[in-house]
Amino acid sequence: MKITWFFIITGLLLLACGIASPLRWKMQAVPGYSWRAGSFTSVGERIYFTATNERDRSIAYQGGPQYGMMMQPRLACVACHGPDGRGGRHVMHMQVMDAPDIRYATLNSENDDHGSNNEAGMEHTQGGYDLDAFREAVVEGKHLDGEALNRDMPRWKMNDQDLAAVFEYLKSLP
Repeated sequence: MKITWFFIITGLLLLACGIASPLRWKMQAVPGYSWRAGSFTSVGERIYFTATNERDRSIAYQGGPQYGMMMQPRLACVACHGPDGRGGRHVMHMQVMDAPDIRYATLNSENDDHGSNNEAGMEHTQGGYDLDAFREAVVEGKHLDGEALNRDMPRWKMNDQDLAAVFEYLKSLP
């Protein structure tokens, strides 16, 4: 019985220490990759994976999933949109969330049908995402046509410099 409790407590401690962290996705995707302050190639990439700016300050948000993604106390873009920005379906605590593909090429396509985007509240025509439209989506939670994004999308309290950095990072995703 003591051995069973040992494994349960050890497992919980590993989860609490970030073993399930979205940063692990990035580390697993690149052999030999280890995360530390200077590991990201840009401020936008750092924000995307950690929701912290170059001064190592957390970027505040409101709203978003009420059930916590990937067992993390805080969200970052990667938690929902994945390490490659392609999004996907998440089932957390018996709730389903479909995160859209937010790569720049997808955001600027004229195609209405972006797979899971329809369930994620991205059913409106996307083409034409410039920095101002991106700001409306990320900060204000609005589609290009002014309608509200799905409630699962957090409203980030991001300054213009950080927002532009994330937008540039999304442009770099294949």
